[in-house]
Formats: sequence, structure tokens, C-alpha cells
Amino acid sequence: MPILPLKPLKVAKLVGEVRSQAGEQARLLVVGQDAVSVSDVSDALAHGVPAGIRDYLVETAVFNGGGMRAISPAGAAVVIVVASTSELSSDWLKRGLADLADGGAQLVLVLSRAPGIEVSFPSAGIGPKRVVSIAPDGRLPADVLAEAVADAAGDNAVALAGQLPSLRQATCRQLIRRAARQNGLIGFLFFLPGTDMPVMTLNEARMVLRIAAAYGEDIGTERALEILGVVGGGYGFRAVARQALNMLPGPAWVIKAGVAYGGTVAVGNAAIAYFEGPVRMTPSRLSPYVSPFLEKVKKLKG
Repeated sequence: MPILPLKPLKVAKLVGEVRSQAGEQARLLVVGQDAVSVSDVSDALAHGVPAGIRDYLVETAVFNGGGMRAISPAGAAVVIVVASTSELSSDWLKRGLADLADGGAQLVLVLSRAPGIEVSFPSAGIGPKRVVSIAPDGRLPADVLAEAVADAAGDNAVALAGQLPSLRQATCRQLIRRAARQNGLIGFLFFLPGTDMPVMTLNEARMVLRIAAAYGEDIGTERALEILGVVGGGYGFRAVARQALNMLPGPAWVIKAGVAYGGTVAVGNAAIAYFEGPVRMTPSRLSPYVSPFLEKVKKLKG
């Protein structure tokens, strides 16, 4: 295993942090007046979940003209409200979204019969990323729905993805983007050579362990050490890239930020490939995912 700039105490603390996050009790609640649309959304989110637990993980509630006041979102990480475009201006929808948001619920709005419509409810925390449109032919974009739910779930997304396969890809993509942005910013702000490496590596370790948890892996110390070997591979690749960039003209901190961002994305993509396949992960397995990144570095060097 590559030598990592991480102290054992930090690794142990990280394992505890990710294990606690993955162990959170999280579920989804899908509500609306149209029973068919509510069922379609619920089925998409619960795809691949055993029948015995799907009704708990993805609860549904269909109500009549009385509105959503009888709906209790307690314990739901995200409430998915299903409505038609004709209901956008209705009192029940506006009041219901406001009441749920006031109660602390994280919301996603799914609109049926909504060809390309753009809408948001900022007062309820619903921006464009959290609005999903069902096509006129009834096709539900499952990938867009997963992205919206993972975005709304925040830290609960890892626990949800560990039980709902439909959310795994979206959750992992968001984990990678977040860690890559953080490492890019660290590369930009840290001026002393080498001082940023421990912080970046810790971020990558956290990212990879969260990806493991999103795939339902049991995060223990032994498993964490195996996974961190891959982070060590990413650390080595980034070090090689840095040496290649030493002779490049231009602001060093900008170059460092790009290397940090690209290296983190490569490690995250390799982790996803591992957890989706049967092959044991080793640093060498990073090669197909890191090679494009290193090729860009070589072209920059000229």
C-alpha cells in the first residue's frame, strides 16, 4: 500500500464519521393527488429494493382536495411532491409547499405533463435543480429525479443511496464534484509546496469511503485501509502530474488547482468503477481513469 500523508488517528476518526453518516435512518416520502403519478415516482425511486422494505424506504401518500396538511413528513429526508402544471397556481400546492418547508422538510417537485417548463419556489427551497418534469408521453426521467433527490438530501444522500440503488450514481457524482471543488480551492489557496497534500488526501479518503457507503459497503477499519490504498494511488498520480507541470509558464496556483481537481475526479471515477464491478481495487486499476488526466498534463507541458 502506498504511504499516505494521513495519521492513524485521522483515519480512525474518518471511518467513524462515514460509518455514522451511512447508518442514519433515512427515507423518502412521495405525496400528491394523482395516485398513478405518485406510484410511478415511487417505483422509480424504489427500483431494485426488496418488497419487504420498499414501502418503508419510499413511503407514499395520496390526498384529495383537502391538501397536504394531513401529511406528516417526520423522519423523511426528502419529500417529493407530485403535481400537474395546472396545479402550479393552486392554493393547496403553494400553501402545502410553504408548510412543509416551514417544518424543515427538504423538497423536490415533480411535474406531470410538463414539456420543458421551468419553475421554482424559492421560498420553499425549490430551485431549478429540484424540479423534475414528466414528459407528455408519461416518461419519467429517472436520472434527473435521482439528481434532484440526492441534491435535496444533502448529507443524508449517502445513507439513502446505501439502500436505494436508484440514487447511487447521482449521489456519487455529487460527492466527486464536491470533493473536487474543495481540492481545487485548496490547491489554489495553499502556497507552500506540499502543505496542501494532507488536506487533499483526507478529502479524497472521505470521498471514497462515502462512495463505498453509498454502494452499501460496511465501513470498518480493515475495509477502509484497503480502500485508502487507492487514494494513495491518486496521491502518487497527482505528484507525478505536479512534477510534469513544474516547468509550465503561468500562475502556479492556477495550475495546482486544476491538477487537484482533475486528480480527485479520477480517483472518484475509479472508486465507482470498482464498487460496480467484481475486480478487487488496486492503485494500478486507476490507470484507465487517470490516463486521460495525465495526457492533458503532458499536452500542457508541450
